[in-house]
Amino acid sequence: MHTIDTATPPRPGMSAPAATSLRVAARWVLAVLSSVFEILMTWHEKSRQRRQLLALSDDMLKDIGISRADAHYEGSKPFWRT
Repeated sequence: MHTIDTATPPRPGMSAPAATSLRVAARWVLAVLSSVFEILMTWHEKSRQRRQLLALSDDMLKDIGISRADAHYEGSKPFWRT
């Protein structure tokens, strides 16, 4: 038994399998774009946190148990590194 997709009719001149393939491709593109956006947002957040770490005073770093050298090491990493 086959299920008929009636939510979006095929475009004029387009077969039902072609319309389904188009929807699958569109979902895939959206999933890829969503993943890329999430990666970019993660990189942005890492960069922001590292800048904030470098801006902390020595007393603040001491309070959280991090030396200035450790903060400099972590803060100078490129955004894409973990």
